[in-house]
Amino acid sequence: MTDPTNTFTNTPIPLGVQVARWAGHALGITLIGLGLYKLSQESSGLFPLVQALFFLFYGILLNIPYHRIGAKYWKWGFGLMTVASAAFVFIMIFTVMFAYMAAAEEGKRLGVPGFEGMLIFFALMQVPAVLFQRRPDLLD
Repeated sequence: MTDPTNTFTNTPIPLGVQVARWAGHALGITLIGLGLYKLSQESSGLFPLVQALFFLFYGILLNIPYHRIGAKYWKWGFGLMTVASAAFVFIMIFTVMFAYMAAAEEGKRLGVPGFEGMLIFFALMQVPAVLFQRRPDLLD
């Protein structure tokens, strides 16, 4: 079995970058599932709808094979993924804030938002992973 290589530079992609992208694909699939689940639930308000639609959009965006698309489209896709990753962090922060406010109204306290923190970590990891997947020579 040969190591995966970048289609355009013909350089091998480091294992750490491959693992980071696998985590990104898993995150994308998870977000698509969460988005579909949230859309199937009857919830009032605009934020749950926006969150569900963004989860679907970002999940699809994470599963694009960036190392195989052309340079012109890669720049646009990478820029869009970078902005979407930052937006995902803000959406997750708002989600946690709303959950804390709802719990405070009921007189409860929430614990540490571990799941949301993990999602944020994996989302922010995708920006450099996609960059180094495309340009592994930048790691040196």
